[in-house]
Amino acid sequence: MDVILHEAIRIAKLAGAEIKRLREIGGYSESLKDGYELLTTADLASNDIIHAEINKLFPEHDIFSEEDEQKTHTLQHPTWIVDPIDGTVGYANGHYQVAVSIAYADNYKVRHGVVYNPFLDELFYASKGSGAFLNGNRISAKDTAELKTCVIATGFPPKKNNIHDAIVRLEQLLPHIRDIRRLGSAALDICWVACGRLQGYYEEELHAWDVAAANLIAKEAGASLGFYKGSNNPGTPECINGNHVLVASPNVFDELRMVLYI
Repeated sequence: MDVILHEAIRIAKLAGAEIKRLREIGGYSESLKDGYELLTTADLASNDIIHAEINKLFPEHDIFSEEDEQKTHTLQHPTWIVDPIDGTVGYANGHYQVAVSIAYADNYKVRHGVVYNPFLDELFYASKGSGAFLNGNRISAKDTAELKTCVIATGFPPKKNNIHDAIVRLEQLLPHIRDIRRLGSAALDICWVACGRLQGYYEEELHAWDVAAANLIAKEAGASLGFYKGSNNPGTPECINGNHVLVASPNVFDELRMVLYI
């Protein structure tokens, strides 16, 4: 195993163990970031662990985290893309679909991705060109040919002042599929497509830290990735572009994209 992937797995498990411990003892507090988005001290504790471990091993590498002040990065140089807790609302409400997401990129490409759910002890990981795995077992997207048989996941923005398009899109989609799911963690939604538990996932407004690791895992698992509308992030590398994200089983990707386009 590549040393960077090995360390990303180790660090994700270390941070995951800490956020699990903090929830079990009620050892965290809640606040609002930017006046509307939930933030817990467990997010910050996880972020501190990840920073400390990466800086100790790779001090010359950049870190691009949700909980840091710097919110843009080109990925030109070695960069770790981090979501210390993906699914903070679920975390604070006792849900189990919560993950630590860590990706490594250089030369504008994500090379390794790790998504770890400490509550279910599920470790998704991939390296570019080497396949995708769940707890050491190779995974692949479900081979399905009909959208009407598919279970599709989505998410909604934390800021609810402009959700009209999301509701209209959901109403348009439901007659064409078997069912809808809302896990609350974009990284796990995408990983669930990668392992066949879902056959598609879409969301309008995500960030690099939501998708960087999971997108690589899904791609290595044979899922199709793209966008259901044109992106409004010009110049952002496609591997970390979170606008109008669409991930699906290959045979239903085009049909799903057509249904979602409004």
